[in-house]
Amino acid sequence: MPTFRYRARDRMGKPLNGSIDAPDLQGAGDQLYHLGYFPISIEEEEKSFSLNLSELWKRFQKVNLEELIFFTQQLSTLYKAGLPLLTGLESLKEQTENKKLKETIEGICRQIEGGTTLFASMSQYPDVFSPIYVNMVRAGELSGRLGESLDRFVALADRELRTRQKIKDATRYPKIVILSVVVAFIVLISFVFPRFSQVFARFNTPLPLPTRMMMGINHVFQSYWYIFLIFLFITPLLLKNYLRTETGRAVWEKIKMRLPIFSSLFLAGALSRFAHSLVMLNRSGIPLLQTLEVTSKTTENLTLSESIEKMIQRIREGASLADAMRETGKFTPLIIQMVSVGESSGALDEMMMRVTEYYDLQLENAIKKLSSSIEPLLTLFLGLVVLFLALAVFLPWWNMASLFR
Repeated sequence: MPTFRYRARDRMGKPLNGSIDAPDLQGAGDQLYHLGYFPISIEEEEKSFSLNLSELWKRFQKVNLEELIFFTQQLSTLYKAGLPLLTGLESLKEQTENKKLKETIEGICRQIEGGTTLFASMSQYPDVFSPIYVNMVRAGELSGRLGESLDRFVALADRELRTRQKIKDATRYPKIVILSVVVAFIVLISFVFPRFSQVFARFNTPLPLPTRMMMGINHVFQSYWYIFLIFLFITPLLLKNYLRTETGRAVWEKIKMRLPIFSSLFLAGALSRFAHSLVMLNRSGIPLLQTLEVTSKTTENLTLSESIEKMIQRIREGASLADAMRETGKFTPLIIQMVSVGESSGALDEMMMRVTEYYDLQLENAIKKLSSSIEPLLTLFLGLVVLFLALAVFLPWWNMASLFR
């Protein structure tokens, strides 16, 4: 995406300048108008097309959630201590080791020096700062409580990080077992089985089906190993790009929700994340409709995202949040009742926190169920693989022993 340098004035007539990423000149102007700026001049920055391996490598660098949490905690601490925002960002830039985050902070500093607000600067880096992050910062700047908004995002992100770690812990053992089986299978068909094949070929005796299957796999692997390597590296990239499309997301959503073990885990995780995000954004002072729009765009569950869009439409028509949730058919009666009580009593945040705790409990139970369900299936799978390999290797020897007798 090209970068445009601009000179503009804000609503108070204050001059400012900076840079902005946009698909074209018109898009850059639209973004500036959306931010409340009146452009004076917009020019596209000229870029060199020479091959630069360092620039190519930067495209693959990411800012993980742990680094973002640490940056946000430090920024909140410095801001609460009374340090000017620009000075705090400059200090964090010097301490940051991640090159992508360092360059992002540097770009934010340049835009703030040109008169841009913090949230507008961060919104230019959607691959680093999510819509939830940007909207929380915006609410904090408008209310004068930026430190509290940053702390709320830290709480939200820390909870998300702990949930991811629980899922990783539950799936670590299956991943290790499957990887070990794959490595052992590759070693067998690459080094061990070819020697057995030479011995089997000397005897004019029919080979069992498992042995013939292994010999066929060995022949294909030995003759077309480069295809396997290409498939191993290209397939994940193609699959990742496909899942980013609307069609890919819809297909993956149908697959996830039909898996007997994982469906409850995915649904509980999505609903828990939705409820907690709703509380954090609402406490930051963001209007309900805008809060729902942000959560709809950030949720990974397509079904839940569509349900939130329907809720937004019904609330605009005058329905309450509880009635809108009830009409979607995706929320339990208990949750709807708690939201209804929260709306009528004016304690929606407190009720939504209880909703979050309820879904957190469901998520924890789903993770435990996942662990207890995967281990027997994994043991069965491992047993079948070992049985197949044993039959492929030892059945021919038994046949040859019978032939000798």
